[in-house]
Amino acid sequence: MNYLKIKLEHANEVKKLMMHLNIFDSSRTVQHSRSYVYFPIIVMNGKDIKPFDKFGAKIIKRNLRKNSKRPSYEEELVKSLSANELKKLSKGYDQLGDIAIIEFKGSRAKEKAIAKILMKSNSTIKTVLAKDGAVSGKYRVRKLRYVAGLKNYIANYRENNCTFKFDVRKVFFSNRLSFERSRLLKLVKEKENVMVMFAGVGPFAIEIAKSKKNSKVIGIEANPHGYRSMLENIKINKTPNATAILGDVKKVSNKFKNFADRIIMPLPWSSLDFLDDVYTIAKKNAIVHIYAFTDAENAYESVFKRIKEHSKLRNYKIILLDKRLVRPYSKKELEIVLDYRMVKQKLSVKHI
Repeated sequence: MNYLKIKLEHANEVKKLMMHLNIFDSSRTVQHSRSYVYFPIIVMNGKDIKPFDKFGAKIIKRNLRKNSKRPSYEEELVKSLSANELKKLSKGYDQLGDIAIIEFKGSRAKEKAIAKILMKSNSTIKTVLAKDGAVSGKYRVRKLRYVAGLKNYIANYRENNCTFKFDVRKVFFSNRLSFERSRLLKLVKEKENVMVMFAGVGPFAIEIAKSKKNSKVIGIEANPHGYRSMLENIKINKTPNATAILGDVKKVSNKFKNFADRIIMPLPWSSLDFLDDVYTIAKKNAIVHIYAFTDAENAYESVFKRIKEHSKLRNYKIILLDKRLVRPYSKKELEIVLDYRMVKQKLSVKHI
C-alpha cells in the first residue's frame, strides 16, 4: 500500500495540502513512528509529489495495520475496473460532508459499482453523485447526477471550525480551496474590514469572521441560492460580524467605497475583469488576493501584467507580497493566486 512519508513537524500542513489536492485516502488509517507520519494516498505519481518536495516527502509502501477493517478504495478499484476503465475515472473524489462527487466517463453500471466501493471504504459517505457536465452558466454551477446511497443533495460540510449547509446542485463550492482559506485566516488581522467578492455560500467570509471577531466582513454574491445559503450559514456559525449582500459586484461596489483593508477575489474565471471595483472598494493601502486561471507558461507574469496595466490607468502602486500555485486545473491551465498591496497614489510599479 502506498503512503506519503513525512516528518512529524510537517504533518498538519501536509495533510491539509493532501486534502486540497484530493489525494488523501480516508479509507485507511494514518500510521506513525517516532519521527515520521505516514499518510495513505489514493493515486500518486512523480508529478503529484512535486508540491511536497519542500517537506522532504517520499512515497513508500507499508502494510495495512491488522485492525484495519475497511477495504482500500484504491485497491478495490483496481480489482473491479479494467486498466482502460481506470483511465476514465478522475483521480480522487470531492467529499462535502456525507456527500461524495465522482467523475467517471464510462458506463452507468460501472459508475454504480464505483459508488458502492466508495461507500464501503469510507463510512462517512452516505450519498454518491456524479458530475454530469462542465461548470457552466451565469452562476458557474455544475450538473450532478444521483448514483447511489441516500438521495440527498444538501451538504453539511465542516472546515476550520465552521459548518456550511448548501444544495450542491445550485451553488458553486470547492473543498479544494480549503488550504487557501486556512492560509488567509493566518494573514487577516483583527479589526480589518474584509470584502469577499463572489462569496458563494460564505466559506471565506464566515471563516474569517469567526476567527477574527473584531473584524467586519462583507460577502457579495450574485446567485440567490448562494446568498440565501450564506445568510443561513452566518446564523449557523454565529458570526454577526459577517454580512451577506445579494448583487453583482459591478453594481454594488459603489456602496462600499474605501471600505476594505483586504479584498478576496475567488472567481478565477473572470476576476481580472473586476479591477475597477477593487479600486473602488479598497482603502489606501489595501491588500488584494486575486485568483485566476492562466496558461501554464508565464502564468504569474501574464496575470500581473494585467494588474500592472490597470494600476497605470488608475494611478496606484502595486507591491507584490506573494504568488503561489493553487492547483493544476488542466494539462495546460493553472489556477494561481497573487497577493499584492495597492497604494492609491501615483507611484512607480514594483515589478514581479
